[in-house]
Amino acid sequence: MVEEVPAPHLFRRVFHLVSPVFLLYYWIPEDLGATGIRREAILLLAVGTVLSVDIARIALRIPVFGLRKYEAGRVSAYAWGTIGLALGFAFFPSVLVIPAFCGMAWIDPLCAWARATGRYPWLPAIGYAAVFASLLWITGSGLSPLAILALTAIATPVALLAEYGDFRFVDDDFLMTIVPLIVLALVLGPIRALL
Repeated sequence: MVEEVPAPHLFRRVFHLVSPVFLLYYWIPEDLGATGIRREAILLLAVGTVLSVDIARIALRIPVFGLRKYEAGRVSAYAWGTIGLALGFAFFPSVLVIPAFCGMAWIDPLCAWARATGRYPWLPAIGYAAVFASLLWITGSGLSPLAILALTAIATPVALLAEYGDFRFVDDDFLMTIVPLIVLALVLGPIRALL
């Protein structure tokens, strides 16, 4: 017998899985021609809108479909994910942001399912490593296969440790993106030089 999944839970999972669509940011031209608007202005507008809506939701106690009960009085996972991705866009190279964000988007839901079915942590670790290494290779990072393996070997446990923690004031959607990015940014140069 198949267990029915509640609609809010399903919505959160689907949103996670499709959220890499926001990586289209990289295809927005740096300068939008005669308008004088720069790509960074669009990013600031998007982040400001998400945060404003989230602050209003908290202040006015507006229930939002898909949010967990504990998010009612604090910053939502969606807002935390937006903050993490925006910091990635602003401060880290796309070669790291794309696999780190997709790893968060696709593997975080897998972590919850793997815990419930006794397949944690090995299944999410395999999944994250496969996603991360594949995207490093596909995005044309110019990294050697050994460098891709080294970065994957570093990113996978870092991301899963960031997801595993139960932090009250910061969501794992933020941590699974930003913590690996910080660590990887520190080792990218030496790994490129050595491998």
